Amino acid sequence: MKRREVLAILGSSLTLATLPAWGQKKRIPRVAWFSYGDARSVEGMLAAFTRGMQQQGYVAGKNVTIDVLMGEFSQEKTYQLAAELVANPPDLIVTQGFAVRAVMQRTRTIPVVSGFSGDMVEGKLVASHARPGGNVTGIQFLAPELVGKRMEMLKELLPKLNRVAVIADPGHAGELLERAASQAAADKLQIRMDYYPVRSLPEIDAALESARAGGAQALVVFPDSVTLTGKERIAAYAIKHRLPSVSGWDVFAEAGLLLMYGPNLNACWSRLAYHVDRILKGAKPAELPVEMPTTVEVIVNLKTAKALGIAVPQSFLLRADRVIE
Repeated sequence: MKRREVLAILGSSLTLATLPAWGQKKRIPRVAWFSYGDARSVEGMLAAFTRGMQQQGYVAGKNVTIDVLMGEFSQEKTYQLAAELVANPPDLIVTQGFAVRAVMQRTRTIPVVSGFSGDMVEGKLVASHARPGGNVTGIQFLAPELVGKRMEMLKELLPKLNRVAVIADPGHAGELLERAASQAAADKLQIRMDYYPVRSLPEIDAALESARAGGAQALVVFPDSVTLTGKERIAAYAIKHRLPSVSGWDVFAEAGLLLMYGPNLNACWSRLAYHVDRILKGAKPAELPVEMPTTVEVIVNLKTAKALGIAVPQSFLLRADRVIE
């Protein structure tokens, strides 16, 4: 979707606010979209969610109001907004990123629907995927069974590949599952896998230098909040030092990584509207199973491939859902 189309959707159907002013009488349900990011970083997610709400029969201003709150990548502001949300509760909160943590520290009663990058059980947001048991449900983007395919894609393009570096945040919920799946795939392909943890943006540069010095021939970047923040930095380094790279979200390929294989995030954000609809009609988050991605996609950044001097076979490109040129 083009940026002007996204802005048109936001302008016509949503209320953008630092703090929504809710009246005591609720004539129509009020849903709060609460993100740790800023307007630019969430516009695609928000547009997809809005489309999903429309598909569920919701018309903004007629039978639902959606208030948008964003932490602007500030934990302090995100915590502050979470406190204000709980003090003036909407019917339901849709969270993205770190915002779910801030909300969970404030309430265990307001229904929360979350798009979560890691594993919700390991992150202690739900008791189990089948029966969440609390006030949170939604979709988790982590799917360990997809991880091995990323390693296979690198090997297919680089038959002589025998050493890769994994860049990841060790504190990300589900990181151990993703690392174990990656190691299993690497062992099967007879590739040595070296692990470089990054807990903050400044650590990314050091990790990349260590990976190159250690003989890495390619990068496997786990999609998490730290690597997401540094995706452009990772992509620029990889291109400069001719390191093919792969990750699991579309924004990484758009930033310049060579390959992406993972969930279609727009489809996931649109699907969240289903959970919202069920809850607004009386369902309890505790009884709505956490869903896994059902639609996956392959993206090839052909511009990056050319910069790296990699000739991507036509057969490979034909399998791609999107080619960035």
